[in-house]
Amino acid sequence: MSDLDRMLERWTAAGLITADQARAIRATEKRDRPASRAIPSIAEVIAYVGAIFALSSVGFIASEVWEDLAVGAQVGLIALVTGLFWLCGWWIQGEGNPVRERLATVLWFISAGGFGWLADVVASDVLDVDNGYALIIGLALSLYAGLLYNLRRTPLQQIALAGGVGFVCAGLSDILGGDEWFGVLLWLAGAGWIALTREEVLTPRRTGFALGAVGVLVGAEAIALNFFDSPDAIGLILGLASAAALLYMSVSLSEMVLLGFGTVGLLVFVLHIIGEYLADGLGGPIALLIAGVALLLVALIAVRLKDRAKPEQVG
Repeated sequence: MSDLDRMLERWTAAGLITADQARAIRATEKRDRPASRAIPSIAEVIAYVGAIFALSSVGFIASEVWEDLAVGAQVGLIALVTGLFWLCGWWIQGEGNPVRERLATVLWFISAGGFGWLADVVASDVLDVDNGYALIIGLALSLYAGLLYNLRRTPLQQIALAGGVGFVCAGLSDILGGDEWFGVLLWLAGAGWIALTREEVLTPRRTGFALGAVGVLVGAEAIALNFFDSPDAIGLILGLASAAALLYMSVSLSEMVLLGFGTVGLLVFVLHIIGEYLADGLGGPIALLIAGVALLLVALIAVRLKDRAKPEQVG
């Protein structure tokens, strides 16, 4: 769906324009669109293919000669490629041109990955950091991706920033000395991400809510499993509560992405609880099945009754 379609749907829902007016605006915009628009689209595809070829060739060359290169040469090569992608993104960007904007976004996203790789080599090979080197990667990537995100608030730039925060959580958990700390920190980061998205500090909202939901659900799962070691009831309870909170916010904020993640999270943690605590017999799962079907029927009946009651209330 294009930005125009989203705006027209939002204006129609708010009562600013009628459905006929929205169709007329959409038809006019499509008719007045220049025919040469296909040419930059083809150029965009060629640019993506060229970037893939370049990355593939660099990866192959690196795999062949990487171990033979000095650390300084490795750092210089990564810095050169990263700077090249950043420079290309800066040069191609253009206000109001969607093709150039998308190209700049992708190129800067690739450069963020290169910067994270650069921080990895510096931390592990130059500084020879053993414990918590992921924290250096996370701080460097968060700073770089944050600067890019401040200049270009797009989903890919927000994802790069979230990747940096994830490395920060991993690095802090290494320093604290416990795998379970990663789950705690990641859950807190996800909850904070959702809060900042709700206040529109982080945009686009859909991407922010999705990243925050992933953080709280994966964080709760990491607490429950302790990285697939021994299950923890606290993590399972936290996961159920997080999934339920996502479902509640999906209704209050009218966000389908939260509904999807909340539903999947609820299913995963319920199945986890069944497998961990109720798998010895069929009584528990059958009782849970009956309760789930009953709750589903009650919810469906409530929705139907609410829809039927609306016309009577209006009249």
